[in-house]
Amino acid sequence: MSRDKLIHTNASSPAARRLKDAMLKYHDFQRLEKPQNIDHHLAKLAHWQSERLKFSHQDFYQSTDYQDGLSFLFTDLYSTEDFSDRDRDLERIFPKMIKLLPKKILETVSLLVELNLLTQQLDQKLVEKIGLIDQKNSAQLKIDEQIYCEAYRACNNHGERLYQIQLTAELGKKLDKYARSSVILFTLRMTESAAEMAGLQALHQFLMNGFEAFHSMKNVASLLNTISQRENDYLDEIYQGSSQPFHFDLSI
Repeated sequence: MSRDKLIHTNASSPAARRLKDAMLKYHDFQRLEKPQNIDHHLAKLAHWQSERLKFSHQDFYQSTDYQDGLSFLFTDLYSTEDFSDRDRDLERIFPKMIKLLPKKILETVSLLVELNLLTQQLDQKLVEKIGLIDQKNSAQLKIDEQIYCEAYRACNNHGERLYQIQLTAELGKKLDKYARSSVILFTLRMTESAAEMAGLQALHQFLMNGFEAFHSMKNVASLLNTISQRENDYLDEIYQGSSQPFHFDLSI
């Protein structure tokens, strides 16, 4: 979808305008020229961060009550997969989404787009800093906890990192709230064939994963508050100079 079509799509409600603004920013970011060979490094960073999140919150992640929901947050949102198909789907149906979806669902999609954009922006900066720190091995881009923390501080974006944690918790709470709706879940299941025929399988599957993962979870607000507090504490430790706040020994 062209930028002009995004701009000229009528967005009358605050939720629709928020989504439109997020879509425009994401559209522009995707079309910026990336540094050479960065996609491979981004995939490696995404893998390291996903495994670190699972390690740091393994008490919840290993619980059958929470594993599906946290897999969605830790893996689907920090995945090594190429989500370009899903992103193209989102742009294609954006005008119809604004017209047809309830405002509260638009708010959830807005959070998803904002978090996806912010995460990609932060990861790209982090990969560039890791490359500067690990100059001798730049072709392979070694990542371990010490290098990660040093690069994290070098990015000097504490406020953006706090906002990333906030957005992740907010998105999780929105998914939890609307995943309780049997009507929404039933509608998603019934529209699977239509989505496939329309070429929107990637986006539909992503939405289904999120709603189904949160459908049967309990005490999600308490869970996300605990995880957010831990991540805030880790962030503080990193900026206070710690090289091992996670005690996570994965080196790739």
